[in-house]
Amino acid sequence: MQAKGQEDSSACAEAEEAEAESETAPNAKADTATSAAVEEAEALLHQGRLIEARQTAQRALNISGPTARLYTVLGRAHAAEGDDDHDDRAEAAYRAGLDAFPDDIDLLSAYAELCLNADYLERPGRHRRGPELAARIRELAPGSVQALRAERTAGGKGIPKPARVQRHDARLVLKLSPTPRTAADRARIQAGTRPEDERLAVLAETLDALARHGRGPLRLMVVHPLASTFLSWVAYTAILLAVPAIPLPAWAACAAALPLLPSAVLHLVLRAARRRAGTHTTTTSTHTPQDLTFPVLPPVPAPTPRDRITRALVLATAIGAAAGSVTWSQIQYRDYPRYTVAAPASLGRLDRLELTPVQQGMADQLKANFARVAHETFAYVYGNKELGRTAFIVLGATGDFHAMTPDLLDELRHGLESSGLTVSAEWNAEPGRYGGWMKCVTYKPAASVPEVACGWADKGSMGMVIVADRGTGRSVAEGTARRAREAVLHRGGVERTEPEV
Repeated sequence: MQAKGQEDSSACAEAEEAEAESETAPNAKADTATSAAVEEAEALLHQGRLIEARQTAQRALNISGPTARLYTVLGRAHAAEGDDDHDDRAEAAYRAGLDAFPDDIDLLSAYAELCLNADYLERPGRHRRGPELAARIRELAPGSVQALRAERTAGGKGIPKPARVQRHDARLVLKLSPTPRTAADRARIQAGTRPEDERLAVLAETLDALARHGRGPLRLMVVHPLASTFLSWVAYTAILLAVPAIPLPAWAACAAALPLLPSAVLHLVLRAARRRAGTHTTTTSTHTPQDLTFPVLPPVPAPTPRDRITRALVLATAIGAAAGSVTWSQIQYRDYPRYTVAAPASLGRLDRLELTPVQQGMADQLKANFARVAHETFAYVYGNKELGRTAFIVLGATGDFHAMTPDLLDELRHGLESSGLTVSAEWNAEPGRYGGWMKCVTYKPAASVPEVACGWADKGSMGMVIVADRGTGRSVAEGTARRAREAVLHRGGVERTEPEV
C-alpha cells in the first residue's frame, strides 16, 4: 500500500512538472521573439532607417503587447523625423508606454527630451511637461546618464553643450591614439561595454566619422581648434578686403565663404554623429572586456578667458571685415574722377574752329541729351582755320557716371547703324592715361570719305572723337582720340599739356 502511494505521488509530480513546462515554453518563445524584435528595431533606428524601425516596433507591440523598449524605439523613430506630425506621434507613443511602465527611465528620458525641445509658443503644454519629467528622472535615478541628459537638454547651469563635450572628447582620444582608425575602434569597443553611457556612444560615432578617408582636414580642426579657427577667419578677412583693394568684381566677395566651408562641413559631420548616437537605445552590454588603457573622459572644463577672447575677436573680425569691405567697395563704386573742361585754342598746327554749324549743332544736342545727367557738356572742332578744313571733332560730357560700364561703348556701333551708316570695322583701343575704356569704329558717310569714331568712357566722363580716315591706319586714329581727350579734359593733379596732333 505504501509503495503504491509513493508511485501515485511521483506520477502526480511528474504530471505537474510537465504541465508547467508546457505553459512556460510558449512564454519563453514569446519573450525570445520580443527580444529579437526589440534588437532589430533598435538596430534599424541606429542605422537611420526610421520607417522600418517604426514598422518593426509597431508590429512587435501588436503581437507581443506593451514593452517599454519598443515604445521608446517607436517614439524616437518618430521624433527623429523632425516634423510636427511625427512629434505628435512620438508623444502618443511615449504616453502609451508610460501608462504601462510609469517609472521606466528610458521612456521618461526620451519623452523629457521631446518636451524640453518643443517650441514653447507652438506647443506650450508639451514644453511645460519637460521640467516635470526631468524632475521625475532625477527622483528615480539621480546622477544617471538619463538625468544628466535631461538636465543638459533643459539648459542646466554649468552643463556644457553637447557639441562642446563631443569636440573635447574627440580631441582627447585622437591626441592619445596612434592613428584615427585605432581611436575609433577603441572607442567603439569601450562604448559596447557601457551601452548606457551616452557620452561614449557619441564619442564612438564621432571618431568613426572622422576616421573615414579624406577627412584629415576635419581631424586637424578638431585637434587644433584655435589655430584652424584663426586661419579660417584670416583667410575670410583677406578675401573680403582684397575685393576693394585690388579691386575685384563685387561677386568675388562670395569667395570669402570658401575658408568657412570646412567648419560648416565639420559641424554637419559632428551633428550627424550626435544624432546617430541619440538613436541608440540598447542597454544590453557586449561581452567584450573593457579596454583598461582607454583614457578616462574627464569633466569638460568651462570656457577659459582665452576662449572667450578668441570668440570675441573672431566675431569682431568677421563683422569688421564684412562692414569694411562693403563700405570700402561703396566708396570706390560711388567715387569718380572730377574733370574740368578747357579746350586749348590750338593743338599743334591745328586751330580750334569757333561757331561752326557742326560744333553748334552738336553742342545743342548734347545739352538736350544730358540736361539732368551731366555736370558739363562740350563739343569742339579742330582744323585749319585758313583753309576752313576740319581735322577732327571732339565732343562729350563730364559728371557722376560711377555706374559706368564698358557696355555703353557697344552703343556706338548700334547708333551709327541705326542712322543708316555702314560700319566696316570695330575694335577696342587703349584708353590712355585717364583710363576707362575706348572703342573705335570705321564707317562710311553718304557723301564723304570714311571716318573713324573713337568713343571713350570712364566713371567721370564720356565722349567721342571723329576723325577722317585717310588711310593712315588705326593707330593714328587712336592716338588722335587719346590726345584730344587729354587736351580737353583736365583732372585734379594732372598737368595740362598741349600735345602735337
